[in-house]
Amino acid sequence: MNSGLYWLQNKSVSLSQTPPLLFKQGASATVKFFVYAAFSVMLITADSNLGFLSKMRGAITVLINPVIEGLLLPRDAFFALADRYSTVLELNEKISVLEKDLRTNAKVMLQIDQLQKENNDLRALLNLREKLNRPSVNAEIRYELPDIYSDKVVIDKGSKDGVKLGNPVITASGILGQVSRVYGKKAELTLISDNSLSIPVSLPSSGVIAITKGRGNSSSFELQYSDLSAEVKVGDEVLTSGLGGIYPPGILVGHIISVNPAVPGQFPNVIGRTASVAGAQHQVMILTEKESSDGS
Repeated sequence: MNSGLYWLQNKSVSLSQTPPLLFKQGASATVKFFVYAAFSVMLITADSNLGFLSKMRGAITVLINPVIEGLLLPRDAFFALADRYSTVLELNEKISVLEKDLRTNAKVMLQIDQLQKENNDLRALLNLREKLNRPSVNAEIRYELPDIYSDKVVIDKGSKDGVKLGNPVITASGILGQVSRVYGKKAELTLISDNSLSIPVSLPSSGVIAITKGRGNSSSFELQYSDLSAEVKVGDEVLTSGLGGIYPPGILVGHIISVNPAVPGQFPNVIGRTASVAGAQHQVMILTEKESSDGS
C-alpha cells in the first residue's frame, strides 16, 4: 500500500515538470505561414517604395564578390591553359603549312629562274650562230667526268648528230672547250682549264698574241706569250685569235685576273679566268666543219 502511494506521488511530480523542448509546440503551421506571407508582402511593398533591399543586395554582392572570384580562379586558369594550348597547336599547324608553301614556292621559283637562264642562253647562242655564219649543233651538258687529273664533261650529241673530233664548243658566255672523244649519241668535251688543251688567243687592249694553257682546275688558265715588253693588265679581255682555223676569231675566252711581272730571263706569269663555266651553263653549241664546195 505504501509502495503504491509512493509511485503515485512520483508520477504526479514527473507530470508536473516542464516537458523537453523537442516536444514543445509553438504556433501552428498555418499561423506561421500567414505571418511569413504578411512579412514578405510588407518587405516587397517597402522595397518597391523605398528600395532599401537593392542597397542591401548591392552591399552583399560587394562582400561576396571576392569569394566568388576566388572560387572561379581554377576554372579561369583551366580555360586559359586550354585556350593557350589550342592556340599553340593552331600556330604550329599554320607554320607547317606556311613552311610547306615556302618550300614549294622556292622550288617553283628555282625552276623558273633556271628556265629563264636557259632561255637567255639559247637566245644568245642563236644570235652567235647568226653572227658566226657557221654550221653548228646545239647540245646540253649531261655530267662531268669523275677524273681528278682532267677537266672534261659529257654532252648529249655525238657522231650521229654530225659532231667530230676537234670541234670547238662555245656557250653564250664564250669558248668552253673542244671535243676530245666522240661516240654515237654523246661526246666528251675537254675544257679550257684542262692542262692538255691550248688555244691561240689575242689581247686587244695590248695587242699581245698568246696561247692559253689550262691549270688543271675548272675556271682558270695560264697565258703564254713571247713579247716581254707588252703591258698586260688585270681585267684585260682574252679573245680567240683565229690562228690555226679551229676557233673562229673574236670569241671571248676569259679575263686576266693576275699578272706577276717577269724576272730577268723569265716570262711574266699571267693568269686568266674562263668566261664559260661548265657547272653554271648547260646549253652549248658545237661548231661543226663547213662543207666543201664540191660536196666532199
